[in-house]
Amino acid sequence: MLEHTLKFIGSIKLAVPLLSIIVAILIGATFYESQVGSTAVQQEIYKSPWFGALMFLLALNLAVSALYRYPWRGARKIGFALTHLGIIVIIAGSAAVIHLGVEGMLPLRTDTASKNQIRVEGELLEVMTPSSQLQQADVLIKPDGSVMPKQIGKLSLVGYSDNTIKTVSFTEGATADNLAVDNPAVRLRLKSDRMGQTLERYLAVAPVAYSKVGIGPAELEIIQVDTVATGKGKSLLSPPQEQNLSPWGSIEVTSKERDTIDTEIIDIKQALSSQAPDSSVKVVDFWPDFRLDANNQRTTASQQLRNPAVQLEVSTPEGVERWFVFGKDNFPPIRSVVSGKPLEGIEISYNIKPQESEDYFRVIVTQSGQLFYAAHSSKGFKSGTLDIGKAVSPGWADFQITLDEYIPHGKINREVIPVFDPTVKGVPALLVSTETGTQTWLPWGEATTINEPTGEIFAAFSPKLLQLPFAIALEDFIVERNEGSDSVAMWTSKIRIEDRDHHVISQRNVWMNHPTWYQGWKIAQASWNPGDLKQSTLQIKREPAWVTALTWTGSGLVISGITIMFYGRGVAKKLRHQPEEV
Repeated sequence: MLEHTLKFIGSIKLAVPLLSIIVAILIGATFYESQVGSTAVQQEIYKSPWFGALMFLLALNLAVSALYRYPWRGARKIGFALTHLGIIVIIAGSAAVIHLGVEGMLPLRTDTASKNQIRVEGELLEVMTPSSQLQQADVLIKPDGSVMPKQIGKLSLVGYSDNTIKTVSFTEGATADNLAVDNPAVRLRLKSDRMGQTLERYLAVAPVAYSKVGIGPAELEIIQVDTVATGKGKSLLSPPQEQNLSPWGSIEVTSKERDTIDTEIIDIKQALSSQAPDSSVKVVDFWPDFRLDANNQRTTASQQLRNPAVQLEVSTPEGVERWFVFGKDNFPPIRSVVSGKPLEGIEISYNIKPQESEDYFRVIVTQSGQLFYAAHSSKGFKSGTLDIGKAVSPGWADFQITLDEYIPHGKINREVIPVFDPTVKGVPALLVSTETGTQTWLPWGEATTINEPTGEIFAAFSPKLLQLPFAIALEDFIVERNEGSDSVAMWTSKIRIEDRDHHVISQRNVWMNHPTWYQGWKIAQASWNPGDLKQSTLQIKREPAWVTALTWTGSGLVISGITIMFYGRGVAKKLRHQPEEV
């Protein structure tokens, strides 16, 4: 019985249908890959147990077939055995590459520190159960939105969306059994027929972040007062008093000389109207809303302090400099030398009080639950009672604001929802379901808490990262162009490999089709950004030396075996009949 089984395993009767099945699978996988991508094909086919079993059966068929022809005498039998052995070695090498190989991308910049984490294909789902048991699993997202696997622990993976946004809403928190905290909230609807827009916004006294919402240059705000008959409430419903002075802010000049530090505060508006001729710091010009026009000339887009900037002239015995100082913190001053030497020990900052929006719509809520509104625009000021379902024109183009809902005891609800509008930029999210049927969207890269009767479940859907045993830094990125044109000839990443465990720091150059290797890791040039030459993306691939050697050895055995089978006998015959030298 065993003899017949072994003969069948090593027979051509098994080899032909087995090879036919494998070839058909490979052809189908090629077409399937064009539809779902290489990651899905790797997980569903090449890394699947059933495909591994087929390849193992093929290797077993080849091994038994070769062993049954032992002893291997003669060129044909030796070549036959070497060819079969080579194919077996190639199968083993391919399996090692599929299951042990790692490939990922590493974006680097010249102005950032070294990195030791690469982004590999696929996503990761981590789940912490109420019993503090941590579960991790790779998640595969197909192009049609289906998810694999379907179950991780006690969570079912229901679906996926590549574009979701977070929404915040408020519901009534008071129930018959629960007296909630007084927290007025409203739901407003803003509609513009001219722009074809309808917006919905929630406002609530608490949390403070939701008491004021910006709508372009305008603001929506909710304010709670005791009464509107006196005090703050009465003031809010009254037209605002005009200010005589515009809060343009001030310039703070700090001079450091030896062991002394002098500070001077200059009011911009006052300095423009009158300043001493011998002043060391002169205010030359001011722009409330700084812009550069089509001719690259400095101008202001409006009289509102949206992007204030001031031009200064700083004079010392050593030289004269021109300064442009901006009101926004993320814009550093721009300075240039007019005459003399560059000035040292001088620091200038722009201090400005944030300007309240001129366009606003305020909802005023009294302690007794009465609702009022106060609206201001370029057309003027208006106020009055605010009723549910009654539209109010704040004076912003043709916008109409309607109070759709008043919630005396607002309870905040945060929700992630999929968005199908391509103009709205969101984040990917995974839809999961618990055993009780609770469905929750897990935003990409963010931990989420799921409340269940048995306790809290913590889940995180995030990119799959792999930590390298070393770090890589981008020292420089060089683009070489063809002579006489702007076409790119070659680009090179000058990298630095930092291996603190082995006390190694190595400089390498990587360019297209010229990778470098370090401890079994292949580092190759993947892509670059023509608009940002400080950025480069490397492909990091783990190919252990023994895996590479296995593949090359198998290929060499196959070539040697085929050569011996077809040419071995003829070569041997020629060598036997070669005349001996006298």
